[in-house]
Amino acid sequence: MTTPAHDEMAPYRASAVSALNRIQQGLSRPPLELVHVPHSQWPVPRTHPTGTRRSLKILVLDASYNPPTLAHLALANSPASYSKHTSAAHDTSEYDAKLLLLSVRNADKALKPWDATYRQRLEMIKVFAAVVNTKQGSPNAGETLQNNVAIAIIDEPTFVGKSTILQTFFRAKSAAFAPDLSFDTQLNFSWRLALPRYYQSQEHMLESLRKFLSPAPQGDDSRIICAKRGSSSSSESVSASAGLAVVQEFISSGRIAIIDINEDVRTYSSSEVRNTIHRRGLDAQEWGKFVPDGIANYIVDEKLYADLE
Repeated sequence: MTTPAHDEMAPYRASAVSALNRIQQGLSRPPLELVHVPHSQWPVPRTHPTGTRRSLKILVLDASYNPPTLAHLALANSPASYSKHTSAAHDTSEYDAKLLLLSVRNADKALKPWDATYRQRLEMIKVFAAVVNTKQGSPNAGETLQNNVAIAIIDEPTFVGKSTILQTFFRAKSAAFAPDLSFDTQLNFSWRLALPRYYQSQEHMLESLRKFLSPAPQGDDSRIICAKRGSSSSSESVSASAGLAVVQEFISSGRIAIIDINEDVRTYSSSEVRNTIHRRGLDAQEWGKFVPDGIANYIVDEKLYADLE
């Protein structure tokens, strides 16, 4: 029996499946498909003043969303925080727009038989997008949080490649708008860390990152927002420390900002959710605290991760 939630998801599901088919068949040029936009002039906010060209600050939350967790949400809803000169200083102005990005060709994670399918992940991202905002802080009485959040899929494994594709896409989109809606973009990628295994060599990685992170017009003028993850004793944190050493020059210049999120939430991981469901079943009391409520309901409805063998 189809639930009301599934009925409401049907138009989005059809659009998502169509976009997936196009990008997986190599029909998308560039290899990027917008699956959902909140309004026709996205990424320009609805409140954008007319008659002025401006630079839009866009957060790109790139993840596998298998499933989205409260750690993803904390990062997505964190205030813009970086400085031109040092990562210790904070620019608390808001992001103009946010993009939830799913890659169908991940450099680090091959799709496993028991994982959520890309269609299911895109549906979870749609649920997740409803609790991501682009207006920081708590709303006043009667005030609604602005939600200028879009969803896209991309066929590119590296962040440097993703930046190039997205910048090309946004330039074309700006050119297609009326002059009073035209814009430049500054992309702020949420990223675990730069690790040399994603590139031909450490030297190649640094060369690519310098272009990616350099100010325009020499580079893409992108930035990286990196949240601390896990405990210092974990193997991931050891890798993270190595990655931080490699990219220290970008941290010193403020092109990579290290931010704090809630200490408990930052330990939550998608793999922990999947493994807990595998061990203990779909009773959300065992794992529901790690994910937004809507995601927990979707996992139960779809019976995700319950049979991993």
